[in-house]
This record gives sequence, structure tokens and C-alpha cells, in this order.
Amino acid sequence: MWSLRSDPRALRNGVLVVLAVHYLLGLVAVVASRSRVLETVTDVVFLVIGIPVALGLALLPLLLVLDGVLMLRRESRSLGNALSLLAGLSMIGLPVVLVVLIRHENPVTGALAAGLLTAQVCAGLLFLFFAAHTVLYARIARRADARAVIVLGAGLVAGQVPPLLAARLRLAVAAAEERSAPAARVPIVPSGGEGPDEPRAEGVAMAEWLRREGVAPEDVLVEDRARTTRENLRFSTRLLHSRGVPEPYLIVTNDYHAPRAAMLARSLGIDAQAVGCPTALYYWPSAYLREFVAVMVEQRVLLVLSGLTVTGMTGLVWLSLTAA
Repeated sequence: MWSLRSDPRALRNGVLVVLAVHYLLGLVAVVASRSRVLETVTDVVFLVIGIPVALGLALLPLLLVLDGVLMLRRESRSLGNALSLLAGLSMIGLPVVLVVLIRHENPVTGALAAGLLTAQVCAGLLFLFFAAHTVLYARIARRADARAVIVLGAGLVAGQVPPLLAARLRLAVAAAEERSAPAARVPIVPSGGEGPDEPRAEGVAMAEWLRREGVAPEDVLVEDRARTTRENLRFSTRLLHSRGVPEPYLIVTNDYHAPRAAMLARSLGIDAQAVGCPTALYYWPSAYLREFVAVMVEQRVLLVLSGLTVTGMTGLVWLSLTAA
């Protein structure tokens, strides 16, 4: 609770939630073991929950592969768009690789199998931390106060706002209306510069869309220089400060991107929370995995701990097999 109140954007909240649930389940198991009735009820509840979870995990690799194929057919062929396909194939292929390595029955292949299995466990835990954090953060950010709304830009289509960007703008308008008062309107900052394949700046096109939808011109502050999310936040914050609009702010993007946008605002020292609009279901897995990878790259402590764990387990297994 202290961590959430201190800063809901911190990834440590996901770690603490997973640990809390782990120990809570352990406490339930200990208490239930003291009573036959409670033990039976607990077993039934765990069975009802565990069967769907087990089936979902068994089908997950296949679903990821199918989604990855669909993603590559509908979107551009890039590494980021292929992440769900690669994740599904790795989940299918890893057990096969482990069986092949273990069958050789020598220290090198045994240690390598232990290292791969430990790496999979570490990756799974890191993903669980990230998933817990994003679910928890989404519920908290929706209620955040704000004196301005910053809309992160996305690519234009023929110089016009595409559906994905329009969804962000609609959410921004709704968020600004919820937080506005007759005497204190909440301004909206459409933020985005002109990309190499765009005829004009994204911020300008977004501002036109907002005015067509009935947003008062004086409530729209255009930021038209940013090329990255970092620049979106920095330039928009400078613009708002120059107009006398103090923090906190609300960042609007897509749901899969909101947690990382909030973490970036935190690293820049900006008092802002982030909310996201829904994304097409087929697009979500690869996009979410891309955000997970990007966040983990910035979490050097967790990566170092995971690397030490994998290295240590590999070395211990090699030493034990060599000694045997």
C-alpha cells in the first residue's frame, strides 16, 4: 500500500503484488490444512480455478503462433510485429530442446538444459511482474487527477487521423471533460511532429480533428515537433509550463503502451499518469510483448539478477554432474 501511494507507476508494485499473492495463497493453504472442511473447500476452489488456467497455458503457445501469423499478414513484417509468433514457437520448441539435451546425459548438455530452464522461469517471472503491474496500474490511472491531457501521436494516413489515433483523441476528450469545471477548463495537447513519410505534423492533424469534434480552439495546445515518446512528454510539458498550466497531467495513448509511457514520465520527473484506449485484439499480444521487452531493457537490476541466477544454476549443475 505504501508503494502504491508513493508512486503507482513503479514496476516494483507488480513485484510486490506477486509476492503478496504468493504468500497469501501459502497462508490460505496452511490455515486450510488445520480443518478438513476448509481443506476440501480450498481444494475445490483451486481445482475450479486451476483447470481453466492449465488449459489456457497449454493452448497459449498455439494461440500465440496463430496470432503472430495473423499479425504478419495484416501488418508490416518486422521483428516487433513477429514477437507473438516467436514467443509461441519458443514455448513449443523449448521442451523439445530440453529433452534432446537431457538424453545426452553429460555435464555440458545437462548444465545447458538447466540454464535454459532457469532462463525460461526467470522470463516467466519477469513477465508476471510486468503483467501484474499493468493490470493494477490501469485501475489506478483511470481515477488520476489532471490539469491537462497530453495525447501521444501516431502515424497519419494520407495526412489524416487514422482510427487508432482517433480512438486516443476520443478518450482524451472524455478525460478532459471529466476533469473540467466551468471556471477551470482542462486543455488538450495533441503531440507529434512530422514523420519522414507524412505531409504534415501529427499534432496539427490531431488539433484539426479535435476542433471538428467540437473542442474549443482555446482548449487545444498544439505540440508539433516531437519524434519520440520522450520528446512528446518533454515538449508537451514545456508548452504547458509556458502557458501556466501546472502538473499533474494525464497522458493518453493505447492500452498496451500506457504503463511504459507512465514509467517514462516518472524517469523524466514529470508528474503524470497514463491511460490507454482499447487496441485491436489481434494486434495486442505482439504490441504488449514489445512493451515488455522495452521495459525490461531499462530494468537493469532485474536483468542482472536474472543473469546471475541463470549463470549460477548452470554452473552448479555442471559442477554437480562433473563431480558425479
